[in-house]
Amino acid sequence: MEVATTKLNEVIKLSKTQESEWIDILKYPLITEKANLLDSKNQYIFVVESKTDKQTIKKAFEYVFSVKVSSVNTMTLPRKKVRRKGIEGYKPRYKKAIIKLAPGYNLEFFGMEKSTLGI
Repeated sequence: MEVATTKLNEVIKLSKTQESEWIDILKYPLITEKANLLDSKNQYIFVVESKTDKQTIKKAFEYVFSVKVSSVNTMTLPRKKVRRKGIEGYKPRYKKAIIKLAPGYNLEFFGMEKSTLGI
C-alpha cells in the first residue's frame, strides 16, 4: 500500500485498485504545436478519461508524476463525422486537460533534446 501526500499535508492511503485507477485516468500526452508552446509556460496537455472531474485529474497527476499542480482546465471535444470508401462513421469524442504546474516544478520528459533520444 502506497502513501501519497497532498499540499495540506494530509496522508492518503491508497489501495492497489485506487493506484491502478489513478494511473488509468491519464491516457496519454497530446503533442501538438500548441502543446509545445504551452510547455514553455509550464503547462501540459493530456487526454484523460471522459468522465473524470478536475479534482480527480489533479490528484492523479500529482500522484503519478510527483509534482504539484496549480490548476486544471478541461474541455470535451465533440465526435467528428468521417467517411472512408463511402462508409460513414464517427470518431469518438474525447476529453483533454490542460494542466498547469506550480512554480518550481516541471516534467523533464517533454524537454528532452533530440541528441539524448538518438534522433
